[in-house]
Amino acid sequence: MQPWHIALIVFVNAVWGFNFVAAKFGVTHFPPIFFSGLRFVMVFAVAFPFMRLARGQMKLVAGAALAVGVLHYSLMFTGMHLADEVSPLTVVVQLYVPFTTLIAVVWLGERVGVWRIGGLVLAFGGVLMLAYDPAVFSFIDALILVVLAALAMAVGTVFIKSIRGIGVIGLQAWIALVAAPGLFAVSYFLENGQWAALQSAGVAEWSSVAYSALAATLIGHGIVYYLLRLYPVSVTTPYTLLTPLFGIVFLVWLLDDQLTWRMVLGGMLTLGGVAIISLRESRKRAQEKLNPTV
Repeated sequence: MQPWHIALIVFVNAVWGFNFVAAKFGVTHFPPIFFSGLRFVMVFAVAFPFMRLARGQMKLVAGAALAVGVLHYSLMFTGMHLADEVSPLTVVVQLYVPFTTLIAVVWLGERVGVWRIGGLVLAFGGVLMLAYDPAVFSFIDALILVVLAALAMAVGTVFIKSIRGIGVIGLQAWIALVAAPGLFAVSYFLENGQWAALQSAGVAEWSSVAYSALAATLIGHGIVYYLLRLYPVSVTTPYTLLTPLFGIVFLVWLLDDQLTWRMVLGGMLTLGGVAIISLRESRKRAQEKLNPTV
């Protein structure tokens, strides 16, 4: 990659990493599922001009919206709300990569080699090590919710990979259109204090919603989509592992998250497994483009 493009993708990962701080601040004030609905309202307000109707694709779009928009974000932000330390969650959510591989094996009958099997073992083994850390075990419910959020993201990723004819911003608008009312409905039945949170929200609280919706979602994904048009996935994929690292740095620096040796080792194992799976899958896709019979 050209130096300017490397700087650009590192910047995106920093933006995504800081989003963990912004989201934690937001879900501390707003009920977490309600916060998710607010961010999608803001996404839709900006992205709706890019919406295009793609015939034959709307069932896939609806599936992606329910899995990513409703399930992933409601579970993820509720987990962040419950967690005393968010740093381990920045790593655990990366399990969507091995979960996507497992779905491809079970659902699509895809075969995996020894490298990806090793990556799966490392990734899930690292999360088990995180779970047995006494500091993390104190909010094990949050960890479980984020594991389920990663699974929902993996299901949504399978839908998204099958969608054709809709740009990245347009797809975000469609997801927001479905997710916002769904999240508000779930929030109505499971949460309380929404109106009080709206009344007491100030500039800082609304900034957390805006950052999560605009910077992390629209700008971040827009830049990555631009880079994917210039470079193969195998080139851009390794850089995405910087997101949890940036997230941990920002959380320790700004929110005083505490790290233990188990968190560090478990995080390294998980990210190492995710890296192996991502790189092997990128290599496999590159080989399939060169030789469609592979």
